[in-house]
Amino acid sequence: MTTSESNTAFEFDPKDFLASFLRTAKLVFLTPKDFFRGMKKHGGFRNPSLFLAACVLVHASLTGFFLRSPIMVVKGSLLGILFPFLTAAILFFIITKLFKVPGSYETTFRVNAYAATISLLSWIPALGLFLEAYRLYLLTVGLTSVFAIKTPRAVLAILLTLAVFVLGSGVIAHLTPALSRQF
Repeated sequence: MTTSESNTAFEFDPKDFLASFLRTAKLVFLTPKDFFRGMKKHGGFRNPSLFLAACVLVHASLTGFFLRSPIMVVKGSLLGILFPFLTAAILFFIITKLFKVPGSYETTFRVNAYAATISLLSWIPALGLFLEAYRLYLLTVGLTSVFAIKTPRAVLAILLTLAVFVLGSGVIAHLTPALSRQF
C-alpha cells in the first residue's frame, strides 16, 4: 500500500459518514500508533472538525440526557469543540517555538480532533477518568508520530499545555468575581 493510499484509509470521510466515522474511531481507539502514522498531515480542517464535532455531540448529548440538563448539552458541545482548537494552538506553539520542531497547526489540530474519539465513551462515569488519561496517551502517540519527536518531549508539551489551562482557569476564576461585581 503506498503512502497516499494508506493516508486516505485513515482519513474520516463525511461522504460515507457512519461507516467512516466508526472505522476511524475504531482505528484511533484500538491502534493509535498505526492511525497517527497513516494520518494525513494536511488536507484541510473540514474532515477532522466534523469528526471532532460528532464525537463531542455524542458525549454532550449523552451527558445532558443522563444529567437531565439541556444546558449541559449546549455547554459541553461548545467547550468540546472549542478546546481542541485552543489545545492545538498551545501544543503547536510549544512544539514549534520552544522545541524548534517544524510542523503545522493543522497537523496538531488533526491529532487533537482524532483524540476526541474517547469522548464517545468518556461520558460513562466509571470510565471517564481512565479515558481522559487515555486521551493524553493518544495525544502523546499522535504528537510523536506526526512531529517525529521523542515521547518525553510530547509528554512535556502536553504537561505544559495542561499547566497553561490550569493557570488560565485560575486567572479566569480570580477575575470572574471582580467582573461580576462591576455589572
